[in-house]
Amino acid sequence: MSMNRRRFVTVLPAALLISAQAANASPSGLGVIFVAQSTCPYCAAIAPVLKQLQDQAGIDVLVASMDLQPVHPFTTFENGHLHPLTAHFQSVPQVLIFNGKHQRITHHVGSVRTMRHFVSRLSSALRESSVL
Repeated sequence: MSMNRRRFVTVLPAALLISAQAANASPSGLGVIFVAQSTCPYCAAIAPVLKQLQDQAGIDVLVASMDLQPVHPFTTFENGHLHPLTAHFQSVPQVLIFNGKHQRITHHVGSVRTMRHFVSRLSSALRESSVL
């Protein structure tokens, strides 16, 4: 990672939340499905950002755990191997944007090159999905 986790969590989410708040204003709303596992360092870096997105912007986050363990700071999860939208994934992390208006996944953000790049892609995906 080009940024350490603490710097990522404290600096980048504000930009992400601005577009997420616009996305949340959509009458149908958006949701995020986070395909992760508790032992993944990238998942551990992304999870606090998604939790902040949930807490501050009101976007629902469903954790689909591939190792049947919670991914901190989330305490609840669904079995990622049994969920029909996540069972096919072989690698983590994967973030799916669900658009309630269209009742489908509109964007898929995976493969973390750098945390800055990941957050930029996630922000764009939320913004694009909110205007569909």
